[in-house]
Parts: sequence; structure tokens; C-alpha cells
Amino acid sequence: MLETLSSILGMSFVSGINLYAAVLTVGLGIRLGWLTGLPHEMQVLANPIVLILAGAMYLAEFVADKVPFFTPIWDGIHTFIRPLGAAILAMQAAGKLSPTAQVLAALAGGSIALGTHSTKAAARLIAHASPDPASHSAMSVAEDFSVVALLALAFTHPEIAVPVIGALIVGVLALLPVLLRVLRFTFRGVSGWVASWVGEASQNDLPAWVRELHGDAIRCYFRSGGRMRRLKEVYVVRNGGMWWLAEKKLLKSASEPLKVTSTAVTAGLLYDVMVLRNGNAEQSFYVTKDWSGQCQKVVGEQDLVGVARATYTTG
Repeated sequence: MLETLSSILGMSFVSGINLYAAVLTVGLGIRLGWLTGLPHEMQVLANPIVLILAGAMYLAEFVADKVPFFTPIWDGIHTFIRPLGAAILAMQAAGKLSPTAQVLAALAGGSIALGTHSTKAAARLIAHASPDPASHSAMSVAEDFSVVALLALAFTHPEIAVPVIGALIVGVLALLPVLLRVLRFTFRGVSGWVASWVGEASQNDLPAWVRELHGDAIRCYFRSGGRMRRLKEVYVVRNGGMWWLAEKKLLKSASEPLKVTSTAVTAGLLYDVMVLRNGNAEQSFYVTKDWSGQCQKVVGEQDLVGVARATYTTG
């Protein structure tokens, strides 16, 4: 039972990192006689056709993981593939158990893989803020080694693997809210950059509860200068000489007045950084490129195109 649990957890966890490496590692282990006593259902992984296809897809992923800015696209495609593959592998690993246990194993396997896949995708998005091919290659190789190492541990030392993988799953669950926020922030940055080539966002794109504040608003993401969660989506609203910070809290909206004596904007590739100052105190926010025009309207009229830093005085 411990061996079955270890194989289910191990294959589910690593499938979210690299499904093809997991299939190839287990398939070769069975084929070469390194892994024995496994359920009959898993013998299909040693089929030459499966090994060839898994090897070809592994090589494709090996190359894709080394190309900055392409990895997020590849990970996006595999958001559905990796959890589904993990569910199938988990069901095969539970082949000696009852049909009910097999279904539960499949559900658990898919969920675990989705968690590790999300963690990997978010970590890669953070790394891609610096498009250095060497660092991406190092991360990719480390991921491949971790897949093989965890599978080897799961199949040879289940008494060690179960608590180790269990701890890793708890760690993923603890980090998941932060990672999902990073994923959303990065997706909004990329999509905003693309949308900026078509047109600028306007007040009509704001939620109704923000428009009810009757001012010029900017959708942005908290950066620093307060107790708010980093990268939380908020709205900065200016109504004449009055400034407001609006946010969504669970099922209700909330807004608070801001004291602003001056503003500054730094133009970037995917985001502009807007700073609101009140004397020596300041708060900063990320603004996606599709909201750059609205940001100019709120903080000043000077054109930001090609300007590394622009400062405006309000009031």
C-alpha cells in the first residue's frame, strides 16, 4: 500500500513539471527491468511506440524550455495536458486497488499535477522578467533532474518519498495563492501590451462600482508603500483635486481617500510604474501598457513615449 501511494504521489507531482520526462523515465525503467512489481496497467508505458512518442515530445519540451518568452506559451498549452496525463498515470498506478480507489487516485493525481504545473508556470514567468537564456536553461535542466530524482525516490524508497512529496505538496498549496496572483499579473501585462497596439483602455472598461466614484480612474497593481498585498489589482481614481484608492474585498468594494502632492511615472516595456507622493511618503503601482493613455490623463498631459522618467505636479 505504501509503494502504491508513493508511486501515485511521485508520478502525479512530477507530471505537473514535465509529463513527458515522467512517462519516459518510468517507461524506460520498466523496459530495462529496473522497475518491477508494478500494476499490469503500467506496462503500456514500456511499449516502444509510447517510448518513442514520449521521447520526441520530451525533446520538443527540452528545446521549448530554453527559449525565453516561448516557455509561457508552452506551459499555457500544457495546462490541460499535464493534469490529464497525471490523472491517467495515477489511475494506472492504482491498478491493484478497487475501482473506487482508482477514480480517487485519478482525481488526486490531476489536482496535484495542476498545483505543481501552476507553480512551475508562475516561477518561469517571474524568471522571464529577465530574458537570460542561460538562467532559463539552468532552470529547465534542474527541473528534469528533479523529475528523475523524485521518481527514483518514489519507486525505491517509498517510506522516504511519501513524507518528502507530502511536504512538497503542502509547500505548493501554501504558495499557490501568491503564484496565481503572479500569473494573473503577468498575463495582464502581456495582454495589455498586445492590446495597446490596437487601442487604449477607457473608462468604459472599468467595473460599474469604479465608475460610480465619478472620476478618472486607472486600473493598476499595487507595488509598494503600504500594507496591501503586492500585485493586488486596485483602481486609482482622481476627481478634481481628490484622489481615491478603490479595491474589491471579497464580495464588496471599498475605497479610501489618498493625499497626493505630486506624482511620477516611469515608462517600461510591459508596465509603467506610477508613484503617488504625499510629502516624503509614497505609494507605487504597476500600470499595464493599455492603460498608459489613461494614466497620462490622470497624472498629467506630457507624452511618455520614449521618456525614461517623467514627473508631474498635481494641484
